[in-house]
Amino acid sequence: MRRREVAEQETRFRLVGTARLLLVLVAIGGMLTIVFAKTAEAWWYGVGGAVVAFVVLLVVHQRIERRRLRARAGLVYCERGCARLVGDWSASREGAAFAKDDHPYGSDLDVFGKSSLFQRVSVAATRFGEETIAAWLSAPPKSAAIVTARQSAAKELSGKFELREQLAILGATLGDNHDPAPMLAWIEQKGEPFPQLLWQGLGAVIPTIVLSTLILGRARGWPTSFTMGPYAISVLLGLSMRGKTSPVVAAVTSRESSLSAYGELFALIESQKFESALLVDVQKRVLAASAEVVSATSSMRRLGAIVGFADGLSNEVFRLLVAPMFFFEPLIVLALDGWRRRNATAVRKWLMALGELEALSSFATMAFEDRTLCWPEVTDAIRFEATALGHPLIPRQKRVANDVSLSGPGTALVITGSNMSGKSTLMRAMGANVVLALAGAPTCASELKIGMLAVATSMRVADSLAESTSRFYAELKKLKLVVDLAKKGEGVFFLLDEILHGTNSRERLIGARALVRDLLRKGALGAVSTHDLGLSDMDTELAGKVRNVHFQEQVNGEVMTFDYRLREGVVHSSNALRLMKIVGLDIGES
Repeated sequence: MRRREVAEQETRFRLVGTARLLLVLVAIGGMLTIVFAKTAEAWWYGVGGAVVAFVVLLVVHQRIERRRLRARAGLVYCERGCARLVGDWSASREGAAFAKDDHPYGSDLDVFGKSSLFQRVSVAATRFGEETIAAWLSAPPKSAAIVTARQSAAKELSGKFELREQLAILGATLGDNHDPAPMLAWIEQKGEPFPQLLWQGLGAVIPTIVLSTLILGRARGWPTSFTMGPYAISVLLGLSMRGKTSPVVAAVTSRESSLSAYGELFALIESQKFESALLVDVQKRVLAASAEVVSATSSMRRLGAIVGFADGLSNEVFRLLVAPMFFFEPLIVLALDGWRRRNATAVRKWLMALGELEALSSFATMAFEDRTLCWPEVTDAIRFEATALGHPLIPRQKRVANDVSLSGPGTALVITGSNMSGKSTLMRAMGANVVLALAGAPTCASELKIGMLAVATSMRVADSLAESTSRFYAELKKLKLVVDLAKKGEGVFFLLDEILHGTNSRERLIGARALVRDLLRKGALGAVSTHDLGLSDMDTELAGKVRNVHFQEQVNGEVMTFDYRLREGVVHSSNALRLMKIVGLDIGES
């Protein structure tokens, strides 16, 4: 059905586009015939009819273009939704532009980029929607009440399938690379860039003189050079103004449909009846962003109508031969500038409200499509208690869940286990779910209770040739960031994978023990994975504060498998030599 609709709209779009071109050629041919050949005065009616028909088809063409883009977006929405149901998020945007090298957990927990939390979560189509999701995933809010408000809004949206679908489809008509920055820069510029009275006066006088001269010249047999003189002056005057008019037209007509889509998006928001406080607030911001503007919908519809006429300037034949008769481009720019001045302080507020709704809709879609997820309980008390916790980036068909808990500030898990058994995956699952929970999204667990935690990790560490930094020194910098965050107060949630393994075993053990003690003393909580069994005796030194857990492999002959189940205590096996043999590195016996 979606594919058939796309094909129908494509056919209509091509037919009307061809008709527009033919009408332009008819109008130009008729004008040239009137001026240079002896023809009946009735030709003027033909030219006028062609111009009127062109304007009508211009409006029709824009409407078909919007329907065509919506049909395409609807097809893509369905295809991506079906892919997400089977755990494939590869078609979603990656959000790599939001990644920061010095972020306390972004790279370790795959927050942005390919196969990332952003790609898993986001169905946002606008730049502001993506920026909102990125901001929420990058930092926790100030209080648990904010998280609860986001959850309440997302839960309400999860039951509004048609709203979420229309929000995604209309947003998608903006285009994958749509950037509102040029439009906002134009809207928010200061001052009066155009001589209003002069241009308005010329707009009234020039069309009158040009049309009157053409009509009277033909009727009274005036010389062609005299008849065409005012027209030529109008062309030259328009060209002299192009330096000021072209940037304005380019800022808003690079995709006329984008403006129409924004108007329809705001209309969609205004038409809803919301119950949750956050959604009501979003709607109010769209309805009352400026005292001078009735609503975003009415304002954007007016802008869309102006730009609809300006779209004719994309046809160079119309722009150079027809538009000068009516002083068309400067008058369009004046209309655009008037709209800009009335809405200068409101548009960004509308877009930010829209972005927030898209972020909440993304969370709602995530919960709707995967009913195995849960809405976490987030409070101001510092804790981490998870039942059946899994990694949100592993498809549910392959996901292995474990129960994990930390009783409060100053507690930690020491995770031991053989290579590839699941230590790093567990810690990433813990961190990723905290990030999702504090953003307001559903989490990959049957139950999750957490406090307002500040996640800080040291898991993936790489050297830097550009900074002349060794891998060990790079790790020390990440660990310093974790400690510095812990100094600011309780609630730092640390995840440290194989810490200090860039140095010898003696210093590694001494340094790791000192670091864990310091973090727990500062009220942090978290997990440390290690192959150093010497670290596991901290459960005796810090009884009640440190707990040992482990993963292990299962061996049947030469076959080694993993069940990825978390067990209490310290691991008593290793598999490094066995793995070396499996990959062909048979070192023999010594």
